[in-house]
Amino acid sequence: MNIYTLRAGDVVRYAGQNCRVLQVSESSAVVAVVQKPRTITPRFGQPVTIQPRPKLERISPQSEIPILNR
Repeated sequence: MNIYTLRAGDVVRYAGQNCRVLQVSESSAVVAVVQKPRTITPRFGQPVTIQPRPKLERISPQSEIPILNR
């Protein structure tokens, strides 16, 4: 087994931020990328901030990205 292979639960540096690896298979690894909060103003009311759910990105399980926490 290669020490650089990603595992589920790893925290990696991807897309300029810390992301968690959710699932790993032989062909891909699923990484949760946190999106920026959005502020919307309803027609009658105060501005509301919405935190979208994380975007799921598929990358290679042998990607050469920094593993921050195992």
